Amino acid sequence: MPLARVFEWLQHTYLGETIRHSAALIAALEIIHLIGLTLLLGTVLMIDLSLLGRGIGQYTAARIAQELGGWTIAGLAIMLASGPLILISEAVKCYHSFAFWVKMTLLAAALVFYFTVHRRALTHPGSAKPAAIISLVLWTSVALAGKAIGIFQPQ
Repeated sequence: MPLARVFEWLQHTYLGETIRHSAALIAALEIIHLIGLTLLLGTVLMIDLSLLGRGIGQYTAARIAQELGGWTIAGLAIMLASGPLILISEAVKCYHSFAFWVKMTLLAAALVFYFTVHRRALTHPGSAKPAAIISLVLWTSVALAGKAIGIFQPQ
């Protein structure tokens, strides 16, 4: 089955139709998704600023990451739970949206980077600043690409 047909099927599932036809559900999912984004980006920002030497002076980046780790994972979990629900409500639009595919690519790259290179940078000071800059660029790009999905409608 071609991918376009999968997206079309997703959009026309009972759940996809229910969400798409309810302004309250769409709004609630968007709010929940943004709460997840805020938790994720807020904690990553705190860690990255610390890696750049601009964080909370008395705490190491590793300690900040350890103490905020639960919040970071909670934000990611909220986004990964709400995102697919938003997707199925407008799957066909997303399939035809260049911004959607950019966001998914950047999200995959940001997740791989965060759970590999970024984590190692917490204990290897030589790679801390480049890792923090790349992390900030990746996560900011994910958020901007997500916003672009709503702004740039497929023709």
